[in-house]
Amino acid sequence: MGKDHKKREQVNKPAILLAHFGTTYPSALPSLMNIGRVVQTAFPGVETRHCFTSNMVRKVWTARRSQSALWLLRGVPREILHAQSFLGAVGNLQDENFRTIIVQPTHIYHGEQFEDLKSFVQALQSIRTIKRAWAPFETIALSRPALGTCGILHDYALDINEVVGILGDDVLLARQMGAALVYVAHGNDYFSSGVFHETLKVMQEAYPDVRIHIGMVEGYPGIEDIAGVLQREGSRKVLMKPLMITAGDHAHNDIDNESPDSWKSGVESVGCEVVTQMNGLGSNNAFAELFVRRIRETAADNSIELNSHKIKD
Repeated sequence: MGKDHKKREQVNKPAILLAHFGTTYPSALPSLMNIGRVVQTAFPGVETRHCFTSNMVRKVWTARRSQSALWLLRGVPREILHAQSFLGAVGNLQDENFRTIIVQPTHIYHGEQFEDLKSFVQALQSIRTIKRAWAPFETIALSRPALGTCGILHDYALDINEVVGILGDDVLLARQMGAALVYVAHGNDYFSSGVFHETLKVMQEAYPDVRIHIGMVEGYPGIEDIAGVLQREGSRKVLMKPLMITAGDHAHNDIDNESPDSWKSGVESVGCEVVTQMNGLGSNNAFAELFVRRIRETAADNSIELNSHKIKD
Protein backbone atom coordinates (compact mmCIF):
# COMPACT_ATOMS: atom_id res chain seq x y z
CA MET A 1 0.00 0.00 0.00
CA GLY A 2 1.13 3.50 -0.70
CA LYS A 3 1.82 6.14 1.85
CA ASP A 4 -1.11 7.56 3.73
CA HIS A 5 -2.03 10.97 2.47
CA LYS A 6 -2.80 13.71 4.91
CA LYS A 7 -6.28 15.12 4.74
CA ARG A 8 -6.30 17.81 2.13
CA GLU A 9 -7.76 21.09 3.30
CA GLN A 10 -7.43 24.75 2.53
CA VAL A 11 -6.66 27.63 4.83
CA ASN A 12 -9.93 29.28 5.80
CA LYS A 13 -9.89 32.81 7.21
CA PRO A 14 -12.91 35.06 7.87
CA ALA A 15 -13.48 38.41 6.19
CA ILE A 16 -16.10 41.13 6.02
CA LEU A 17 -16.68 42.81 2.68
CA LEU A 18 -18.52 46.14 2.88
CA ALA A 19 -20.41 46.64 -0.37
CA HIS A 20 -21.10 50.34 -0.92
CA PHE A 21 -22.83 52.01 -3.83
CA GLY A 22 -19.82 54.32 -3.68
CA THR A 23 -19.26 58.01 -4.33
CA THR A 24 -17.13 60.14 -6.63
CA TYR A 25 -17.01 63.03 -4.14
CA PRO A 26 -13.89 63.02 -1.94
CA SER A 27 -15.77 65.13 0.62
CA ALA A 28 -18.29 62.29 0.99
CA LEU A 29 -15.71 59.55 1.59
CA PRO A 30 -15.52 60.02 5.39
CA SER A 31 -18.98 58.46 5.64
CA LEU A 32 -17.73 55.23 4.05
CA MET A 33 -14.48 55.21 5.97
CA ASN A 34 -16.38 55.78 9.21
CA ILE A 35 -18.48 52.67 8.59
CA GLY A 36 -15.28 50.75 7.92
CA ARG A 37 -13.70 52.07 11.12
CA VAL A 38 -16.72 51.18 13.24
CA VAL A 39 -16.92 47.67 11.76
CA GLN A 40 -13.18 47.05 12.11
CA THR A 41 -13.31 48.21 15.74
CA ALA A 42 -16.16 45.77 16.43
CA PHE A 43 -14.31 42.87 14.77
CA PRO A 44 -10.60 43.60 15.30
CA GLY A 45 -9.44 40.11 14.31
CA VAL A 46 -11.34 40.01 11.04
CA GLU A 47 -10.19 41.38 7.69
CA THR A 48 -12.53 44.20 6.58
CA ARG A 49 -12.51 45.51 3.02
CA HIS A 50 -14.56 47.79 0.78
CA CYS A 51 -16.00 47.45 -2.72
CA PHE A 52 -18.23 49.65 -4.88
CA THR A 53 -21.31 48.22 -6.55
CA SER A 54 -21.83 51.20 -8.88
CA ASN A 55 -20.21 50.73 -12.29
CA MET A 56 -20.31 54.49 -12.89
CA VAL A 57 -18.54 55.31 -9.63
CA ARG A 58 -15.80 52.74 -10.24
CA LYS A 59 -15.25 54.07 -13.77
CA VAL A 60 -14.56 57.54 -12.36
CA TRP A 61 -12.04 56.25 -9.83
CA THR A 62 -10.37 54.08 -12.46
CA ALA A 63 -9.77 57.19 -14.58
CA ARG A 64 -8.44 59.07 -11.57
CA ARG A 65 -5.81 56.41 -10.94
CA SER A 66 -3.80 57.88 -13.82
CA GLN A 67 -3.04 60.69 -11.31
CA SER A 68 -2.80 58.51 -8.22
CA ALA A 69 -0.23 60.67 -6.41
CA LEU A 70 -2.44 63.74 -6.73
CA TRP A 71 -5.52 62.04 -5.30
CA LEU A 72 -3.56 60.41 -2.49
CA LEU A 73 -2.13 63.83 -1.56
CA ARG A 74 -5.70 65.13 -1.41
CA GLY A 75 -6.40 62.57 1.28
CA VAL A 76 -8.23 59.93 -0.75
CA PRO A 77 -7.55 56.55 0.90
CA ARG A 78 -5.71 54.09 -1.33
CA GLU A 79 -8.45 51.49 -0.82
CA ILE A 80 -10.96 53.95 -2.30
CA LEU A 81 -8.75 55.04 -5.18
CA HIS A 82 -8.30 51.37 -6.06
CA ALA A 83 -11.85 50.30 -5.16
CA GLN A 84 -12.96 47.17 -6.99
CA SER A 85 -16.24 45.66 -8.01
CA PHE A 86 -17.78 43.05 -5.75
CA LEU A 87 -16.46 40.22 -7.94
CA GLY A 88 -12.97 41.70 -8.04
CA ALA A 89 -12.84 42.21 -4.29
CA VAL A 90 -14.25 38.79 -3.39
CA GLY A 91 -11.87 37.16 -5.88
CA ASN A 92 -8.88 38.78 -4.19
CA LEU A 93 -10.14 37.67 -0.79
CA GLN A 94 -10.47 34.09 -1.98
CA ASP A 95 -6.95 34.18 -3.45
CA GLU A 96 -5.67 35.20 -0.01
CA ASN A 97 -7.45 32.28 1.71
CA PHE A 98 -10.39 34.26 3.05
CA ARG A 99 -12.96 31.58 2.37
CA THR A 100 -15.60 32.57 4.92
CA ILE A 101 -16.97 35.93 3.89
CA ILE A 102 -19.84 38.07 5.13
CA VAL A 103 -20.93 40.56 2.50
CA GLN A 104 -22.48 43.57 4.23
CA PRO A 105 -24.28 45.98 1.89
CA THR A 106 -24.47 49.57 3.06
CA HIS A 107 -27.38 50.27 0.75
CA ILE A 108 -30.39 51.91 2.40
CA TYR A 109 -32.99 49.51 0.99
CA HIS A 110 -33.59 46.52 -1.24
CA GLY A 111 -33.38 48.26 -4.59
CA GLU A 112 -31.54 47.72 -7.85
CA GLN A 113 -28.03 47.68 -6.37
CA PHE A 114 -28.88 45.20 -3.62
CA GLU A 115 -30.80 42.94 -6.02
CA ASP A 116 -27.79 42.73 -8.35
CA LEU A 117 -25.47 42.09 -5.41
CA LYS A 118 -27.74 39.30 -4.21
CA SER A 119 -27.56 37.66 -7.65
CA PHE A 120 -23.75 37.73 -7.58
CA VAL A 121 -23.61 36.19 -4.11
CA GLN A 122 -26.13 33.49 -4.99
CA ALA A 123 -24.10 32.59 -8.07
CA LEU A 124 -20.96 32.14 -5.97
CA GLN A 125 -22.91 30.12 -3.39
CA SER A 126 -24.00 27.75 -6.15
CA ILE A 127 -20.45 26.70 -7.09
CA ARG A 128 -19.94 22.96 -6.62
CA THR A 129 -16.49 21.42 -7.04
CA ILE A 130 -15.82 17.72 -7.61
CA LYS A 131 -13.87 17.62 -4.36
CA ARG A 132 -15.51 19.74 -1.69
CA ALA A 133 -12.11 20.36 -0.09
CA TRP A 134 -11.22 22.58 -3.04
CA ALA A 135 -14.40 24.67 -3.08
CA PRO A 136 -13.49 28.36 -3.39
CA PHE A 137 -15.60 29.31 -0.36
CA GLU A 138 -16.60 27.60 2.83
CA THR A 139 -19.34 30.17 3.38
CA ILE A 140 -20.21 33.37 1.59
CA ALA A 141 -23.20 35.03 3.22
CA LEU A 142 -25.09 38.14 2.21
CA SER A 143 -26.32 40.39 4.99
CA ARG A 144 -29.22 42.82 4.57
CA PRO A 145 -29.45 46.57 3.87
CA ALA A 146 -30.36 49.20 6.44
CA LEU A 147 -34.13 48.99 5.96
CA GLY A 148 -34.08 45.20 5.70
CA THR A 149 -35.26 42.90 2.96
CA CYS A 150 -37.98 40.37 2.22
CA GLY A 151 -38.00 36.99 3.93
CA ILE A 152 -39.06 35.30 7.12
CA LEU A 153 -35.71 35.20 8.92
CA HIS A 154 -35.68 38.85 9.94
CA ASP A 155 -38.78 41.04 10.17
CA TYR A 156 -38.10 44.10 8.06
CA ALA A 157 -40.56 46.07 10.21
CA LEU A 158 -38.09 45.72 13.08
CA ASP A 159 -35.30 46.98 10.82
CA ILE A 160 -37.43 50.02 9.96
CA ASN A 161 -38.07 50.70 13.64
CA GLU A 162 -34.34 50.48 14.29
CA VAL A 163 -33.57 53.07 11.62
CA VAL A 164 -36.36 55.37 12.81
CA GLY A 165 -34.89 55.30 16.31
CA ILE A 166 -31.50 56.35 14.97
CA LEU A 167 -33.06 59.29 13.10
CA GLY A 168 -34.60 60.69 16.26
CA ASP A 169 -31.93 63.39 16.59
CA ASP A 170 -32.98 64.84 13.23
CA VAL A 171 -36.56 65.07 14.43
CA LEU A 172 -35.42 66.80 17.62
CA LEU A 173 -33.48 69.38 15.60
CA ALA A 174 -36.44 70.04 13.31
CA ARG A 175 -38.67 70.48 16.36
CA GLN A 176 -36.24 72.98 17.89
CA MET A 177 -36.15 74.90 14.60
CA GLY A 178 -39.92 74.88 14.24
CA ALA A 179 -39.40 73.27 10.85
CA ALA A 180 -40.80 70.42 8.80
CA LEU A 181 -38.27 67.62 8.23
CA VAL A 182 -37.76 66.53 4.61
CA TYR A 183 -35.53 63.58 3.77
CA VAL A 184 -34.48 63.00 0.18
CA ALA A 185 -33.66 59.38 -0.65
CA HIS A 186 -32.15 58.06 -3.87
CA GLY A 187 -35.09 55.85 -4.84
CA ASN A 188 -35.32 54.05 -8.15
CA ASP A 189 -37.55 54.26 -11.21
CA TYR A 190 -37.74 50.47 -11.48
CA PHE A 191 -38.11 49.37 -7.84
CA SER A 192 -40.91 50.14 -5.42
CA SER A 193 -40.24 52.85 -2.86
CA GLY A 194 -42.81 51.21 -0.58
CA VAL A 195 -40.35 50.62 2.26
CA PHE A 196 -39.75 54.38 2.43
CA HIS A 197 -43.48 54.98 2.75
CA GLU A 198 -43.60 52.48 5.59
CA THR A 199 -40.62 54.17 7.21
CA LEU A 200 -42.36 57.52 6.90
CA LYS A 201 -45.51 56.13 8.52
CA VAL A 202 -43.51 54.81 11.49
CA MET A 203 -41.73 58.16 11.86
CA GLN A 204 -44.96 60.14 11.71
CA GLU A 205 -46.53 57.89 14.36
CA ALA A 206 -43.45 58.15 16.59
CA TYR A 207 -43.18 61.95 16.25
CA PRO A 208 -46.71 63.27 15.56
CA ASP A 209 -45.81 66.86 16.48
CA VAL A 210 -43.28 67.25 13.64
CA ARG A 211 -44.17 67.29 9.96
CA ILE A 212 -41.98 64.66 8.31
CA HIS A 213 -41.69 63.76 4.62
CA ILE A 214 -39.51 61.44 2.52
CA GLY A 215 -39.04 62.19 -1.18
CA MET A 216 -37.10 60.42 -3.95
CA VAL A 217 -34.56 61.70 -6.45
CA GLU A 218 -35.79 58.83 -8.62
CA GLY A 219 -39.31 57.47 -8.22
CA TYR A 220 -42.30 58.61 -6.15
CA PRO A 221 -42.81 61.01 -4.47
CA GLY A 222 -40.64 63.47 -6.36
CA ILE A 223 -39.78 67.08 -5.74
CA GLU A 224 -43.07 68.50 -7.07
CA ASP A 225 -45.06 66.07 -4.91
CA ILE A 226 -43.22 67.03 -1.72
CA ALA A 227 -43.31 70.76 -2.49
CA GLY A 228 -47.05 70.52 -3.06
CA VAL A 229 -47.63 68.77 0.28
CA LEU A 230 -45.53 71.36 2.13
CA GLN A 231 -47.53 74.14 0.52
CA ARG A 232 -50.88 72.58 1.40
CA GLU A 233 -49.92 71.97 5.02
CA GLY A 234 -48.68 75.53 5.39
CA SER A 235 -45.05 74.78 6.24
CA ARG A 236 -42.83 77.84 6.19
CA LYS A 237 -39.50 76.39 7.28
CA VAL A 238 -37.90 73.10 6.23
CA LEU A 239 -34.92 71.11 7.46
CA MET A 240 -33.74 69.11 4.43
CA LYS A 241 -31.37 66.15 4.66
CA PRO A 242 -30.29 63.31 2.36
CA LEU A 243 -31.49 59.85 3.40
CA MET A 244 -28.34 58.42 1.87
CA ILE A 245 -25.15 56.82 3.13
CA THR A 246 -22.97 59.52 1.56
CA ALA A 247 -23.60 63.16 0.72
CA GLY A 248 -22.16 62.89 -2.77
CA ASP A 249 -23.38 63.62 -6.27
CA HIS A 250 -27.11 63.65 -5.54
CA ALA A 251 -26.70 65.66 -2.36
CA HIS A 252 -24.70 68.38 -4.10
CA ASN A 253 -26.29 68.42 -7.54
CA ASP A 254 -29.91 67.35 -6.95
CA ILE A 255 -30.65 68.47 -3.41
CA ASP A 256 -28.54 71.36 -2.12
CA ASN A 257 -28.03 73.39 -5.25
CA GLU A 258 -29.07 76.87 -6.39
CA SER A 259 -30.26 75.63 -9.79
CA PRO A 260 -34.02 76.02 -10.31
CA ASP A 261 -34.59 72.26 -10.65
CA SER A 262 -32.92 71.32 -7.34
CA TRP A 263 -34.87 70.12 -4.31
CA LYS A 264 -33.83 73.18 -2.32
CA SER A 265 -35.04 75.57 -5.02
CA GLY A 266 -38.22 73.59 -5.62
CA VAL A 267 -39.24 73.80 -1.97
CA GLU A 268 -38.23 77.45 -1.74
CA SER A 269 -40.49 78.17 -4.72
CA VAL A 270 -43.57 77.38 -2.60
CA GLY A 271 -42.58 79.87 0.07
CA CYS A 272 -40.47 77.79 2.44
CA GLU A 273 -37.19 78.75 4.04
CA VAL A 274 -34.90 75.76 3.53
CA VAL A 275 -32.05 74.80 5.83
CA THR A 276 -29.95 71.96 4.43
CA GLN A 277 -27.63 69.57 6.24
CA MET A 278 -25.68 67.53 3.73
CA ASN A 279 -24.23 64.82 5.95
CA GLY A 280 -24.20 61.20 4.84
CA LEU A 281 -25.74 58.70 7.23
CA GLY A 282 -22.47 56.78 7.30
CA SER A 283 -20.88 59.63 9.26
CA ASN A 284 -23.39 59.00 12.06
CA ASN A 285 -21.77 56.48 14.43
CA ALA A 286 -25.17 55.18 15.54
CA PHE A 287 -26.05 54.43 11.92
CA ALA A 288 -22.67 52.82 11.30
CA GLU A 289 -23.24 50.61 14.35
CA LEU A 290 -26.42 49.36 12.69
CA PHE A 291 -24.26 47.52 10.15
CA VAL A 292 -22.26 45.96 12.98
CA ARG A 293 -25.49 44.47 14.30
CA ARG A 294 -26.46 43.27 10.83
CA ILE A 295 -23.08 41.52 10.53
CA ARG A 296 -23.42 39.86 13.93
CA GLU A 297 -26.90 38.59 13.02
CA THR A 298 -25.74 37.28 9.65
CA ALA A 299 -22.81 35.53 11.33
CA ALA A 300 -25.18 33.87 13.79
CA ASP A 301 -27.58 32.86 11.00
CA ASN A 302 -24.75 31.11 9.16
CA SER A 303 -22.85 29.66 12.15
CA ILE A 304 -19.87 31.92 11.46
CA GLU A 305 -17.54 32.65 14.36
CA LEU A 306 -16.12 36.17 14.12
CA ASN A 307 -14.42 36.29 17.50
CA SER A 308 -11.59 34.02 16.44
CA HIS A 309 -9.14 33.83 13.57
CA LYS A 310 -9.93 30.13 13.17
CA ILE A 311 -13.06 28.92 11.48
CA LYS A 312 -13.49 25.20 11.03
CA ASP A 313 -13.55 23.71 7.55
